[in-house]
Amino acid sequence: MATLRLYLDAALRDPADARRAVTDARSLTDRMGRMVAGLLARTRAETGAGELDRQRLFLDQLVEGVVAGCGGEIGLSTEPTAVWADPELLALAVRNLVDNALVHGGPPVQVRVAAGQVTVRDHGRGLDPALTDPFRRGAVGAGGRHGIGLSLVQWVAAVHSGSVTLVPAPGGGTLATLTLPVAPDDAGTNAPGLS
Repeated sequence: MATLRLYLDAALRDPADARRAVTDARSLTDRMGRMVAGLLARTRAETGAGELDRQRLFLDQLVEGVVAGCGGEIGLSTEPTAVWADPELLALAVRNLVDNALVHGGPPVQVRVAAGQVTVRDHGRGLDPALTDPFRRGAVGAGGRHGIGLSLVQWVAAVHSGSVTLVPAPGGGTLATLTLPVAPDDAGTNAPGLS
C-alpha cells in the first residue's frame, strides 16, 4: 500500500510523469489483487470453507496464457503436458514465479514447460542470502519483500501433490521449478485421490 501511495503521489506532483505513475500503480494493484485472491483461496481451503476446482488441464496452454499477460522480456518453450489442478490457483503460482523472476531477477527470463514441470530462469544476482527459506511466509529479504508470493507458490504445489524449488542457476541467476504429477492420457480417468 505504501508503494501504491508513492506512485500516486508522484502522479500528483508531476503531471508530466502521471501516465507512468498511473501505469505503475495499476500494475501494482493487479499484483496485490492476485495476492489477496490467493490468500483468500488458501484460507478457504485450509478452513474447509471452499474446495479446489481440480480438473485435467494442459499445463503448457495455461503457462502460455499467463506469460502472455506478464509483459517483460520472457522467452517461452513448451511441450504438451497435462496435469490435474485448479486452473486459477495454478495460474497464480506460475504468475508469482514469473513476476518474482522479472522483479527480483534479471532479464531475460526464460520459461520452460515439459512433463508436469514449469521452470522459470532469470539472469539476476541470484538468491538473496538473507532468505534462508524464501518460501516461508513473512520471510524478509534485503529488498524488504515479505515472501507472500513464494509462500503461495509452495502452498499451491503442496495442495496439488507437487513441489517447488529455488536453486542458483548455472552462470548466475535463479532457477525456480514447479513440479506437478502428470495426468494420465485418458481424459475420463479421475484424478489421483478424487472420485
